[in-house]
Amino acid sequence: MEKGEIIMQDTRILNLVRRAQSGDRDAFGELVMEYESTVFGIVLRRLRNRSEALELTQDVFVQVMRKLPQLRERERFVGWLRQIAVRMSINRAV
Repeated sequence: MEKGEIIMQDTRILNLVRRAQSGDRDAFGELVMEYESTVFGIVLRRLRNRSEALELTQDVFVQVMRKLPQLRERERFVGWLRQIAVRMSINRAV
């Protein structure tokens, strides 16, 4: 990806986050589609069980949907999402 493409991708994600925070379910659905495999990978590495990882991936996005209005810095969405996935994976593994 070139620099211009990266900036456009970042702008698109920021716009989706803004819209999802305003209650736009389609925008949230696009975020899920964009990051579902990333979250699944994080969760699977921790749990090492595919069916549990699939279930927890869904739980992560439910939690993200609930907490999204609290995210103040939209540009931190991806790191915030990963942090939730890691925390929930650790809690599930214990």
